[in-house]
Amino acid sequence: MATEEGSHTQDEIIRKAMLDMGWDPQAEIPMASKENLCILAEMEQMVEEKIQMLESNIQTEDRLEKLLQHSKNAEMCVNQNLKLLQAHQTEVHTEIHLYKVAERVQSKLKADINKIDKETKCFTEYIDNTEKELCRRKNAIDDLTSRVKWAKSVLLEWREAMEDTNKGYQLIEKYFKEDQELARQKDLRRQLLHNELEKLRKELVKLYEEQKSLEQNIECTAILYRTAHTERRQMVETWKLAVQQMLQRERDIRHGENELQNLRNEAERVLKERRNYDKHLDALIQNNHEIENNIALLNDETSQIKEQIQKLIDMTILKENEVDLLQKDLQNLSNKVQQQRVENRKMTKEKDKRNQALEDFKSVLRKLETRLIEMENKHLSAEQRLQMLEEMNDTEEKAQKEINKDKFRLNGLIYRSQDYLQNLKNDCRRLEVSNEGLSASITTVIRNTKKMEKDLNRLTEVHYESAFKCLQIERKIIMLQGGDFDPIQEAEAQKYLTKLEAQNLILQKRLQTTEAQNKKLDYNMRNLTDVYNADHKRLEEMLFNIKEAQMYCEGGIKRLSVERNKNQQKIVELSLLKMRSKEFENDIIECENNTYHLGKHRLQLNRTMKDRLVEIKSQMDLLNLKRKHLNEERSTLLADIGERSKHIDVVRARLELTSRLMGMNEDGTLVTATQLKVAAAQEKQMLLDEGNELNEKVIKAEEDIKAMENTLMLLNHSNDSYRKNLNKKVDEDQVLEEIKELQSNYCLALTQLKSLRSKHRQVEKENDKNLRIYENLGRQLEISTGKNMENSEILEKLQKEIDDQKTKLQRAEREVKISLKAVKERNLGKEFVEAYERELDLREFEYRNSSALNQLADMAENDDDIGPKVIRIMLDKGLKMPHMLQKTRSFASWRSDVSETSSSRDMPMSTPHSSVSETTSVVIQPSVVSIDFSPS
Repeated sequence: MATEEGSHTQDEIIRKAMLDMGWDPQAEIPMASKENLCILAEMEQMVEEKIQMLESNIQTEDRLEKLLQHSKNAEMCVNQNLKLLQAHQTEVHTEIHLYKVAERVQSKLKADINKIDKETKCFTEYIDNTEKELCRRKNAIDDLTSRVKWAKSVLLEWREAMEDTNKGYQLIEKYFKEDQELARQKDLRRQLLHNELEKLRKELVKLYEEQKSLEQNIECTAILYRTAHTERRQMVETWKLAVQQMLQRERDIRHGENELQNLRNEAERVLKERRNYDKHLDALIQNNHEIENNIALLNDETSQIKEQIQKLIDMTILKENEVDLLQKDLQNLSNKVQQQRVENRKMTKEKDKRNQALEDFKSVLRKLETRLIEMENKHLSAEQRLQMLEEMNDTEEKAQKEINKDKFRLNGLIYRSQDYLQNLKNDCRRLEVSNEGLSASITTVIRNTKKMEKDLNRLTEVHYESAFKCLQIERKIIMLQGGDFDPIQEAEAQKYLTKLEAQNLILQKRLQTTEAQNKKLDYNMRNLTDVYNADHKRLEEMLFNIKEAQMYCEGGIKRLSVERNKNQQKIVELSLLKMRSKEFENDIIECENNTYHLGKHRLQLNRTMKDRLVEIKSQMDLLNLKRKHLNEERSTLLADIGERSKHIDVVRARLELTSRLMGMNEDGTLVTATQLKVAAAQEKQMLLDEGNELNEKVIKAEEDIKAMENTLMLLNHSNDSYRKNLNKKVDEDQVLEEIKELQSNYCLALTQLKSLRSKHRQVEKENDKNLRIYENLGRQLEISTGKNMENSEILEKLQKEIDDQKTKLQRAEREVKISLKAVKERNLGKEFVEAYERELDLREFEYRNSSALNQLADMAENDDDIGPKVIRIMLDKGLKMPHMLQKTRSFASWRSDVSETSSSRDMPMSTPHSSVSETTSVVIQPSVVSIDFSPS
């Protein structure tokens, strides 16, 4: 290629020379002569020189290409340096952004602190309000005490006024109106308190929602912070890649160092994870202990609930026995009423017989009068008439004596009958009162049974819920401990479930049986009340006015007892409010203590943040100074690069000029090879110097980069020392880790707050439950005290009745003695004695019959399985129940009836079985409470 180009150039030179000489370039060259030979020799020399010049030019072009490559390499280095500077700028921007994020987080924390301060102010206001309410409640207590005094004075006035009925009624109406107004005022006050409680609950819900929104904002900031952290790490990784490209020699060493650092970081991370895992395990163990304690408490509560259920079952059994005894008493009373009816019928028959005897005596007198008239008509002698008159007088005297005796006897019978009727009236009144008391007690028993059923259902539901919660907690514990599904435990749990379901079925059956028994009792009571009402309509008409007065008196007494109970309830409510206020004060003090500890923790965190921010600012100032120096060096490098580019342009222009003026010097002489070599050597030397300078600058830049790396190493070392001082091993991104730890601490504090609030709610719920239980116990105590008072009154009444019975027995014994004397005086025949013996036998048979029937009736009522069969057999055989029987008695003489009436008036008119039931009723009557005279 070079020879062809040389020949081509030679041909061109020859043609130019021929044209200069005036020859035709296309013509043939003439023959050589001396001149032509010299010209040719010179031309050959010039061609050789030209070839040398071309070679030197090629060498210079190669050198230019190498220099251009070197300049490109320098530009690449400059571009890489620019990229590093841009990466550094981006890092600076990210750090500024992170700093702003930290400032925002700090501002949010300040806002949270302000909110907490506001909440503390609200709590202080609430405490002031509670104190004011306490003062108000104290004033209310004083008012209530004054009202109690007023009530006592009113009681005295009322007792004085009850002597006069009109004044008593006026006072009752006045106090009734006043009590109605007070009740309305208290209802309004209760509604206002309820509205205030609802408002406070709504405010609590709002605060909880605000807390949730704050948590969501914190989570969003954490996500943004993580994204910024990832971006920063990406920029750091790009910067590391650029450094690795610039420092290929130290790559392996630094790679090994990085691996060591990574291994250390991983070891630290593993240690942190292990510590966190240990902490988590400790927390799980604590939670397990707490759960075990809670389970123990739940077991205690369940055992207490079971004991309460057993007590309630025992109470229901006692109430059932009481109802059975009351039913027996009612049956005995019905039997007594029937006996009294039979005796009344006998008395009416005796009256009719006496009237017939009087009519017979009258007829005898009439006959005697007719005989006297006939004797007067007859004309007889005086002696006969005197004898007749004497006989008549004797007969009349005998008749008068008999009439006087009959009058005396009739007066005694009338007096005894009146006394007996008065006793019957008193007994009827007592029976009515006892019947009303029994009906009221039955209604109370039914209500108590219903309440017991509700309580049992509620307790069973609570028990099931607690058992289900315990099972869930146990499963969670097993899952947390890493335990798998245990079929044996599941089988045991299934067996326990079946047992509980069986117990539930048994309890339901018991409830059904109790309901059936209650229905039976209601049915029997209805029948008895119907019979009783049919029997005592006349007595109700006679005693209506007396009952009204009694009702008014009892209504006033009940109203007073109700008002006393209300006052006691108000006092109890005030004491409960005081207890609640004290508990709220303790809770508020605990909350204040907790907030104080959180405030301390926040102050410590703020101090550490401030110290760390000061260090970060100092480091930022150092980095900014270094950035300024690097920017200045970059500007100088850019200026040098511009100058070098200008110089290269000048060199190119020179080369072009030299190529154009290669054959001529400035002096006009031809350029020699030595001159070109000298110029090339000079240029080479200049370029070498420039390259050396550029190499020195590149080495300086590398040293600066190393210095930057050393500064980064120093920063990492300082961060490590700071971590060691704080006893915390943190990764390279220390600030981010600390902010994360702060956020985690803040989250933990929030979780603690949530847990404390949940515990507070649970404590409030438990307090409410305890308060309800306390109120129920208070009510039961009040009811029991009322029952005891009423039972004591009943016992006093029974003692009085026993004393009356003793007096009646003494009176009956006297009358029996009198009747025995009368029987002895009167000569009775064998027929009367036989009739009397028959009557005694009939009474024994009636006693046996009634006792057997009462036993059968008790068996039928108590045993649900045998009862229907016994009733069916009795109905098939034509037998009746004891309360359906009508006693039949034989008729004896009037003297036996008189003695019988006196004994029935004074002695208990019932069978021995009924006397047993009466004694049992006397023993169990203190449990009866007469609350309302509600007609059944």
